[in-house]
Amino acid sequence: MEAGGGAAVGPIRPTAVEIDLAALADNARAIARLAGTSLCAVVKADAYGHGAPGVATALEAAGVIGSFAVSLVEEGVQLRDAGVRAPILVMGPAQRGGATEMRARDLTPVVSDAGDLDELAAAGPMAVHLKVDTGMGRLGVPMADAAAVAARATSLGLDVAGVMTHLANADVDDPGEPDCLTWRQLDHFAEVTTRVRAVAPGALRHAANSSGTMLFPSARLDLVRVGLALYGNGAWSADAALPAPRRQAMRFVTHVAQLRHLAAGASVGYGALWTASRSTVCAILPVGYADGLPRRVTGHGAVVIGGRRCPLVGAVSMDIAIADVTDVPGVALGDEAVLLGTGAGPHGTDTITTAELAAWSGLTPYEVTCGVSKRVPRVYGAGP
Repeated sequence: MEAGGGAAVGPIRPTAVEIDLAALADNARAIARLAGTSLCAVVKADAYGHGAPGVATALEAAGVIGSFAVSLVEEGVQLRDAGVRAPILVMGPAQRGGATEMRARDLTPVVSDAGDLDELAAAGPMAVHLKVDTGMGRLGVPMADAAAVAARATSLGLDVAGVMTHLANADVDDPGEPDCLTWRQLDHFAEVTTRVRAVAPGALRHAANSSGTMLFPSARLDLVRVGLALYGNGAWSADAALPAPRRQAMRFVTHVAQLRHLAAGASVGYGALWTASRSTVCAILPVGYADGLPRRVTGHGAVVIGGRRCPLVGAVSMDIAIADVTDVPGVALGDEAVLLGTGAGPHGTDTITTAELAAWSGLTPYEVTCGVSKRVPRVYGAGP
C-alpha cells in the first residue's frame, strides 16, 4: 500500500506465513536418498500454498531437484519469470492455445488425450510426456492405446521423453496387500511402458507421488514426483535409508492484539458459541477464515502461545480468532501465537502439525496449506 507521500509501506498486521527453506532442502535431500532416483518437486497450486517462485528458486539453488511439476501453463510461466531454469512439467489437461507458450518457455507438456497432439505438433518440435490411465479413472490415455498414441506423437515430430501414470490409493493402500489397487496399477504400468518404450526408447518412467515414493519402493522408477512429503507432511517412510526426520516447512503465525478479561458466564464471538465457566483471560488474535484459519476449527482448535497450547474459543470469524490463555501466566500484547508449526516460550515448546489442523477442521493437509490466503505475506528464511 502507499503512504501519504506515495512511498510503499510494508505489511503492518502481524500475521504471516513463514517458510523454512532449509527444511524444504533437507526434506528434498532425504527423499532423494530414499528414492535413489531423480526428484521432481511438485510446486503446483503455488507450491501447495508455500509460494511457488520462492520455493522453486531456493530448491534449484540448493541443487537438490532434478525438475519441477506444475498443473497450469501459467504456473510454469511464473517459474520461468522467476528465473527457474530446470525442466518444468505441465501436468494438467491441455489448455487450448497454450502450446506456443509452452514451446517458447521450454515447458514440457503432459499428453493425457490423443486430441492434444495436433496443437502441440503445430507449435513445433518439443518434448512431451505421455500420461496413461492405469486405474485412476481421471486423466490419461487408455492403456490399450498408449503405444499407438506414442507412435503418432513421434510421427508428428514430438519427442516422447517420458511416460507416466498417477496412483489413486497409495496413501491408503497397505503395501503388504499384494492385490491392492496400487500394486495393480504398477503392474499395469510396467506392461504399458514396455510397449511405449518400443516406440520411444529411453522415455523416462514415473508413477510415484509422495505416498508412492515413501511406501512402495518399486514405484520409484526413473523419477519421483513429490509434493506433500517435500513440505514435511503426509506419509513419511520409516525406511532406514531415510535417517533425517521430516521438517514441516510452513509456520502460520500471528501475535496477540488485545487481552480481554471475562467474568464467568460471559460469552465471546458470533453466536455466543462459547461461554466462560470461570474468570477467563482471552487473547484476541488478528487472524480468521479470510486468512486461511478454517471456520470449521471452531470448537476444536488450538494455538501455541508462550510455548503452551491454548484452546481457541468462540467462532472463528473472518478476521479474528480468540484463544483462552488463562492457564498461561504472563501472556502480553504482541506475544507470538502459532496456528501451524512450532512455537517456543517460557512454558516450553509445542508443535501444531498440518495433519492436526486438518483433522480439527475436517479438511485434508493439502487444503490446509493451499487454503492460506494471499493476503497473508510469505516470509522466507531458515526456520525459527
